[in-house]
Amino acid sequence: MANIVIGVTGGIASYKAIDLTSKLVQRGHAVRVVLTDNTQEFVTPLAFQAISRNHVYTNTFLEEAPASIAHIKIGEWADVIAVVPVTANTIGKFANGIYDNMLLNVLAANTKPVLMAPAMNVHMLHQPSVQNNIDKLRAQGVTFIDSESGFLACGYNAKGRLADVFKIVEKLEEMVTAKQDFLGKKVLITAGPTREKLDPIRFLSNFSSGKMGYSIAEAFQAQGADVTLISGPVNLPTPTGVRRIDVESTEEMFEAVKAHMNNDIGVFTAAVSDYTVKDVSSNKMKKVDGKLPSIELIETQDILKYVGHNSKNMYVVGFAAETHDVESYALGKLENKKADAIIMNDVSNPEIGMNSDDNEVTMLFKDGTKHPLQKMSKRQLADQIIEALKERVKD
Repeated sequence: MANIVIGVTGGIASYKAIDLTSKLVQRGHAVRVVLTDNTQEFVTPLAFQAISRNHVYTNTFLEEAPASIAHIKIGEWADVIAVVPVTANTIGKFANGIYDNMLLNVLAANTKPVLMAPAMNVHMLHQPSVQNNIDKLRAQGVTFIDSESGFLACGYNAKGRLADVFKIVEKLEEMVTAKQDFLGKKVLITAGPTREKLDPIRFLSNFSSGKMGYSIAEAFQAQGADVTLISGPVNLPTPTGVRRIDVESTEEMFEAVKAHMNNDIGVFTAAVSDYTVKDVSSNKMKKVDGKLPSIELIETQDILKYVGHNSKNMYVVGFAAETHDVESYALGKLENKKADAIIMNDVSNPEIGMNSDDNEVTMLFKDGTKHPLQKMSKRQLADQIIEALKERVKD
């Protein structure tokens, strides 16, 4: 069973943290609770003390044990810290390095996984500053469990309600039992499409959503890897704890990849353009006498081939998204690019094609091994892919 610290901040949903504490104790976990001053306007330390059967911490300067400093020892004791609920105020303070109460000092001195469960009015939740602070904390490794839609204390029926307590319990237990098979490994992921400019308002691109690459980045990070994600233009949030580099063209992606050739593993899921425009028009192209303009294309840099031929220690995994002769093209790519593995999928099937939520692939390894993976969600598939890679990546 786990040691879990529950931090409670001052919102109407604070009372649900009592239920959370109770459920965790019933499941055999040891729970210690930290309350902010504002929380005590809604709930009392005695309620948490009675349920957790542990001292409840409220004051940074009240040291119960002179031989130790409480806000440091609490984090050392914990396997995971959950802030439930977390208010916009606490999110903003923690994201910007303000530690002016007991809970924030615990978080400042903490090195363990942190889960935050926001609860607030829908307009507060969608404030750009709040979302920016959430993104900042996610980039620092904080896990968020999303708010739910429902009836709010303010009278709205909208998003902002605290996540279901059972879901929070499940997430905490998942976090403390997560495998760390890639701890210490540096992983490079490319994802999404690239765009090649035609003129100031047009470009060549493809239908890649980035979902597969982002799922793989999230799966690696969840198992302890240090992940860098080089992403083309997509409409996806950055996975928690992942370092993201945004690019647009194939050339920009190539330059970013070259700067990260020292990684242990590279998974190249991005649907990069094979061609770019030789001469980009400085003005919007127009039809002349009803005739379409002529566009001359030239080949772009083959990123996967460059990495396969030039990396020294990186385990190189490429993707082959094909519409016909899928295995033939994938095997050719495996050899020509000097990759360690190619993941092939038939994107002519819209159920597993670009922009779909599901995928079905076969992993081809340079030793001739084939590892088929049946249709499932891209996030589930990502876990299966990195599981298959685990035994093949050198220590």
